[in-house]
Parts: sequence; C-alpha cells; structure tokens
Amino acid sequence: MASMVEQTTLDFIERWEGHGDEKQETQCFWIDLLENVLHRPNPTAEVSFEERTAGNGYIDALFPDARFLVEQKSASVDLDKPEMRQGTPVTPAQQAVRYVSGLPFSKKPSVICTCNFKHFRFYDLETDPQAQGTPVDEFDLTELPEHLDTFRQIFSPNHSRIVIQQQLSEKAGLLVANLHNALAKQYVDPDNEASHHALAVLTVRFVFCLYAEDANLFTPNAFTNYVKATDAEHLRRAIVELFEVLDTKESERDPYLERDLRDFPYVNGGLFRGKIEIPQFSEEIRDALINAGENFTWKDISPVIFGSLMEETLSHDQRRQGGMHYTTVKNIHRVIDPLFLDRLKAELASIENDPHLTEIKRKNRLVAYQDKLASLQFLDPACGSGNFLTETFLRLRELENQALADMLNGQGFIDLGGDNSLVKVSIDQMHGIEINDFAVAVAKTALWIAEQQALDDTEIIASQALPHLPLHDSGNIVQANALRYDWNELLPASECNYVMGNPPFVGQYLKSGDQKADLQELMGKDYDGYLDYSTGWHYKAAHYLNEVPGAQFAFVSTNSITQGQPVPALFKPLFGMGWKISFAHQTFSWNAQSTDIAHVHVEIIGMSKGAVSPVLFEYPDITGEPVGRTAQNINGYLIDAPNVFVEKRMKPLPGLAEARFGSKPTDGGHLIINSREEYDEAMADPVASKYVRPFRMGKELINNTDRWCLWLQDATPGEMRRSSFISHRVAAVREFRLSSKKKPTREKAATAWLFDENHQPSVAYLAIPRVFSERREYATCDYYDPSIIAGDKVYTCSDPYGFNFAIIESSMFMTWQKAIGGRLGISCSFSNTVVWNNLPLLQVSEELRQKVIAAGKAVLEARANYQGQSLADLYDPAYMPIDLRKAHIALDKVVDLAFGASKPCATNEERLQILFNNYAEMTKNEK
Repeated sequence: MASMVEQTTLDFIERWEGHGDEKQETQCFWIDLLENVLHRPNPTAEVSFEERTAGNGYIDALFPDARFLVEQKSASVDLDKPEMRQGTPVTPAQQAVRYVSGLPFSKKPSVICTCNFKHFRFYDLETDPQAQGTPVDEFDLTELPEHLDTFRQIFSPNHSRIVIQQQLSEKAGLLVANLHNALAKQYVDPDNEASHHALAVLTVRFVFCLYAEDANLFTPNAFTNYVKATDAEHLRRAIVELFEVLDTKESERDPYLERDLRDFPYVNGGLFRGKIEIPQFSEEIRDALINAGENFTWKDISPVIFGSLMEETLSHDQRRQGGMHYTTVKNIHRVIDPLFLDRLKAELASIENDPHLTEIKRKNRLVAYQDKLASLQFLDPACGSGNFLTETFLRLRELENQALADMLNGQGFIDLGGDNSLVKVSIDQMHGIEINDFAVAVAKTALWIAEQQALDDTEIIASQALPHLPLHDSGNIVQANALRYDWNELLPASECNYVMGNPPFVGQYLKSGDQKADLQELMGKDYDGYLDYSTGWHYKAAHYLNEVPGAQFAFVSTNSITQGQPVPALFKPLFGMGWKISFAHQTFSWNAQSTDIAHVHVEIIGMSKGAVSPVLFEYPDITGEPVGRTAQNINGYLIDAPNVFVEKRMKPLPGLAEARFGSKPTDGGHLIINSREEYDEAMADPVASKYVRPFRMGKELINNTDRWCLWLQDATPGEMRRSSFISHRVAAVREFRLSSKKKPTREKAATAWLFDENHQPSVAYLAIPRVFSERREYATCDYYDPSIIAGDKVYTCSDPYGFNFAIIESSMFMTWQKAIGGRLGISCSFSNTVVWNNLPLLQVSEELRQKVIAAGKAVLEARANYQGQSLADLYDPAYMPIDLRKAHIALDKVVDLAFGASKPCATNEERLQILFNNYAEMTKNEK
C-alpha cells in the first residue's frame, strides 16, 4: 500500500503525463509540484514566474530563497538541442546560465533545472558554473518518486539563501570577535569609555577594509597584502598612515606617497575621519587580520545579519542591562511588510501588470514610483546595529532595481550623475538613534556595505559600472538616549514617514533607576510604574508623529505590554490622541539573531491614524508561522474586539464570590517545612508536631506534591519556648524580618511565630493557583479543607455550592484569562483585581445556575476516577482523559449560555467577542 507522499506523487505523475505546453502550463505544473508533491505550505510566495533579467530575458520560474532557477520547455523540445535566442543558438542549460548572469547577486541561484515536463536535469552552479558538465541529477517524470530527495535538498532550510547568509555571517562574526579580543588585550584599559569607543571604531574600520578589498572597492587583496608586508612591530604606524590616506582626497595627498599607500582610494563617509586611540599591535592581531583576509570572502556577507553579530563583541551583561536583543530577518519583515513594504510591492506590481498602459505611460509611472521610493524617510529610534534600517534600505533598493529593469528594458543606461543619476534611493533616507557607541559604528558600516551590494546589483541591470566611492557621510545614525533626545533634531517629524524598531526588552520590575527616570520624564502624569521600558518608544513615537498626516509606527515589544495593568496605562493616552492599531502580531516565540538568545515572547504592534482595515496576525503555534486576517478593531489586548480597558477592581462584578490572597509568610523560609527530613524532625518534636500543617503554593497545588508549615496561631508562649524546633525557627524568622529594609516587615519581627499576613479561610475553600501553564486548555483549581494552609501563590474563594469552581474551570474563563491576565514567561498569571473581579458574567437565572453547578460537579466526578494523579497530569493537553475532557466540554456548553451566548460557542474567538461586549455593556456607565 502506497504512503500518502507516494500516492500524491503518483497522482501528480498521472495528471501531467501527456501534458507540456510551456506558455500555458508552466505555472500550474510547478505550483502543483510544490503544493501536492513537496507539500510546501505557501508555494506562490516562493516562486516568481516570468522574472525579467538585465538582458531583457524572462526566467520561467525563479525561487530566490531556495536559490533555484527553472528553464522550462514544452514537451516537444529536446533538452540537448540548441535554439536561437537573441541571435545565438543555445541549449536550455546555456540559456539558463545566461539568465543567471543577468540576475543581481541577491537573486542568483546555485542550482538550475531544465525541464520539458517529461524530463528533469539539475546542475549545481557552485561546482559547475557554466552547466557544461554532467547533471548532478537527471530523471524522467515517471521516476519522480525515486528522486524527491533532490527537490527536498533544494527546498530544505539549510539550502535557503537566508540560512547560507546566516552561516557566512556567523563565520565572519567569529573572525571579527577574535580580532576584537586580540585588539582589546593591547589597550591599557579597554573598558575606559574613550578606549572602548576607539576599540569599536578600529574594529569596524578593519571590517570595512576587509570588505572593500573583496568587493573591488580596493584593489583585490590590497589591505591583506599591506598587512602582510609589515611586521607586527611596525604595523601600528602603517595602519595609522593607511587611515590618513583613506580619509584624504587623491588631489590633496602627498605627491611622493609610497605606492603601497597611493593605490588606496579616497573613502570618505566619516569612517576614517579623525584620530583614535590605537595601541601597539601584536603578532596575534597581525595573524587575525591576515587570517580574516585570506580565509573569508567578505563581499558575500549579509549586512543585516552581520551587523547583529558584530555586536557580539559587546559583553552579554552589557547587552542584558540595556535590554538589547536582535531581530532576525524574518521578524524584521513581520514589522516592515505590513507597515509599508507590502503596499510598495503591490504598487509596483500594479504598474507592471496594467495592460492598459502604453510604454511611455508605464515608464512615467515607474519614474514617479522611483521618486516616491527616494522620498520616503525612516526612523529607528532604538536602532542597535541598524538591522531594521539596513534591511529596509536593501528592500527599497531591490524595488528600485526592479523598476529600473522595467524602465531600461535591457537597453543599459547612459546618462549618469547629478539629478539624472540612475540610483535615487539613498542611505540618507535611513535615520537611527542608539545609545551604544559601538552599535552606532556598526550600524553605519552595515549601511555602507548594503549600499555597495545594492550598487553591484544595479550595475548588472544597467550593464555598466557605477561609482561606488567616495561613500556618503552616514551622519544619520546618532548616539543618544532616545527617550531624552529630541527626535526632531535628527529628522523633523513633518518629514518622517515611518518609525519602526525593536526597543529594549526591560520589564516593569527590571528597570534601572535611570530607566524609570527616563519614563517619568517622558510621560509625566501618564507614567504608570507597571509599564515596561519599551513602552516609552510607543509613547514618544505617538507624540512625535501626532501632527503628521499618514505617518505610521510599529515596534516589537515583549507581550507583557498588552496584558493586565499596563494596557490602559499605555493605550488610553494613545487611543485618546486618535491612534489606532493598524496591524498586530499576537504573541510569538522570540528567536534572536545572536548566540545570546533572548528567551522571551513578543508581539508586534503597528499604529496609524485615520481609517484603517486592521490586520491581526495570530499564531496557532507560537513557535510557528502567523495566520493573518482582517479584523473589525484591534484593541490594546491585541484582540478583535471593542476598545475597552480592564483596570483594577477591588470587588468582583455581580455574580461571583470574592477571591483573596493566601497567607504570606515573609519568613526567610523558616516557617516552611520543605523536605521529608525536615517534616520527620518536626514530627519528632512533641510540641512542634501539634502545629505542623499541610502548606500549598501553586506548584504544590498543581503537581500534588507535599510541603508543610508551622501554623502557630494557637501555640502558647510556653510551648514555643520549650520546643527547640520551634524556638530555633522563630528566632531565625525574627532575625530575617529585622534585617528587612521595609519598616512594616521589621515591625512584624515582634510576632515572628506568625505569618506576616493571615488570610486562611475557616471553612472549605476553592484554591486557585496564581501562575499556571498557558499550554493548558482549562484552569487547574481544586477544593481544600481549611486545615491545608494556602500560601500567597494561591488565591482562595468561598464556594459552598460549586458555582465559582464551574465558572473558573470553563473555556470562557480561560479565554478571558489569556486575553486579560498578565504572563510570567509563557505562564498565565491570575489576579483577583484585574482578571477575576472584571470577569463579565451576566445575571444568571436560578435554573441555569443549577445547570452550571451540576456540570462543575461532573468535572470533579471525572477527576475522582484518577486517584493519585496530579492536576498537571490530568490537564496536560496531550494526555487529558477522555471522560474528563467530555465533562469540560459539557461544562463549556452551559457556561457559554450563562455569559449570554445564544448557543454554545464553536471557538474561543466567539467567546472573546462575547466577553468584551459584556464588559463594555456592564461598565458603560462607569467613569
């Protein structure tokens, strides 16, 4: 019996046997292959059909990320027979190679395929650049099942352009790190502010020289040969002289300059301007420079990825303190695509595909489009190594190059310079603010390298050389504290189109004193102590662009800013100014382009004014790909629902009992008995044994593990004095509290045998864990006898009839919890004031109330079938017992009705809509 993969492949072969019209069927053939044989999730996004080359050719199918090109022929065409193309007889393979030579570097493939529907041939251009040798694979359509690995290798992540660039950049990063570390050893004090800056500048100067000699900005190998010609003892002086030459126009140089220096061009751009502290060089430094020059091709690096890796030379501690985490190319596009890039691509496509345009009108529109690209101004006010700006510049230049190819139509370009310059998009359109001087230097260098690579691509399109040097003076990246600096000094708001970036990830409780002061100074009365540091960028961008028609901004932020108390503090002022969320990515797992991976979960929020059709990107699996959909409105919780703000409420809305904190020890652990050994010791003491009670925090509640405490509410002074176990522990609690910086805690030292706060119920109670896994579909709550002491990681609720238990165990509650409650990492954080007290339960009839209670009891009965199993076991989504799941489904049906649903909800999205509508209705008369 054939497997599913085998069967879909056989079906494909059957569909296409006897077919083969190049003009009519090429696209259908390859989309069918990708979708139904290779099972690619979004095949149309991977391939470009009829891609125009600089030589005015049209590529049948180009897969830029997979680095794969297809030259498709009709079934009647012999793949070995030359055909006349542009006056020359060429085989399909030779034609494909010709197309490759007309592609910009950013789109060049490493594998080509010639195909006539009946037969496939594959050539590896890395080992056979002209495709003149034996194909690396060749087979008929009927043999496809035995050759699927060829396609799998081509479309595997390890073969993708971005992964190859990542690998190259990682290798480059190691070379730079070795060089940087060798240089740092020679400084008297590399951590001194001036020396640290000099070390940063010296490192990026070397990187640019290594790039320049590989990219033909210098004579090939000029820099490496210059280093090799000088011994370590004299290398410092030689480097100082080289930097002076690179910063001096040829017309102003010493006419008697030695030839090894005279051949270097004038670079400009400010990179080599000014003297910096340069230490004596060692053999290790000289060897590191030569190794970097001889064993790596620098022109192939991705400046976006490499810029991030350059910052690896910063210490991890310094990065953590600043909250800096790097953005992958994929995540950059999750910001810039919906912010502006998707629209720019669609606009160009509409010009290219408009059948009603004459050639003159099409060219005029393309010229206007190019001018539009060149007019856009971008600001990243937390730019780090400049990867947002660099990727934006590269993509704008890619669009410009595509427009140029359409305009030139393979004819080349003659008139250069002045206002008629072929290239109009400039790195001058990119503006950045960054507090770290090393990152500023890296960002400028990354933009310069990106500019050179884009020019290389344009040269292929224009069929002639373009001027690469001198560089622009990249003064648009400034070193400053972005929350204190006036962004208008760098780029007046009236000239700015888009603000974007990845502000520092510093949570509300991790902010330094200076960072808190930054937010207080910026927000004034709007500052809320619960706000993360990154919210300062949202707030400042909104005020900066407030009077600019059409301006938009978007930032990556930790997901905590759209949960709990921070939501009204941040979004009330912004929505009050007229800003709306135009697109948003709900929580997804962050993976940074760095060896110091940030273990956080983030969201992306884009904001604009005026009429918007908001797009909400949801993640069925937070580690996977997003699914976008148009929403009616995206509120501050990143939910498609009305703009309501769920703020602290000290009493629950009608219908629910009050939930209270458990008891808080504040004891340094001395009233708590954590192990079986400690428990046995306490039980051996005749006095202490009377006062040992089971103790539960959230962890013990969920995992059904044992823990105990000394509950000495009724113990007499004499008993406590006579018990060595109790007296030693009470003394330790007293010492711990007296050492506290908090006056109320020190005062509690007088009653060191008691818990700091006693909220223990006197009757059986519902215990609610303060933190529980977001993976679970239902909350993990349970009933406890009053002899079990609830700690402060547990909330308690009086629930004699079981109504509150039924409500909190429903999908309706869990949906509200995940939308409104805060999170600790990927765990839900329950609170009484924000989550429970605001749960918008409508007035329930007595009949429906009894049905809810009965359904809740059925859940408890299902649990009782699994004695000894913890709630963690029972509520693991992968192993939840069938009868327990059925009981919860039945519970959901009646609870949905209790919240006002006309019938049981099919999805949690339906529940969210009901919850927010209920909340808006129940609180509409409140201030």
